[in-house]
Amino acid sequence: MADNFIKQPFGLNIKVPTRTIHQTEKTAQGVVNSLWEPLFNFIDENQNVFTGNIANEIEKYNLMMFNVGAALRKESHGGSFDIKG
Repeated sequence: MADNFIKQPFGLNIKVPTRTIHQTEKTAQGVVNSLWEPLFNFIDENQNVFTGNIANEIEKYNLMMFNVGAALRKESHGGSFDIKG
């Protein structure tokens, strides 16, 4: 009895056009992509932070600041600067 109940049409028998189904799929994909796309863009833009390269960049900039400060203070470095990094 339950099988017959489930197989019987309910309400109006409306056939949804294929075009509408495809449009609904595109809309759903767009919504899902719009939720995750900013996160993926952030990860792509800040890849150095996640790979550990940012520590090397910070060390390089600290060394550059030290060298510029030393040059401005006119400390003697034997005529050369430390340019590691």
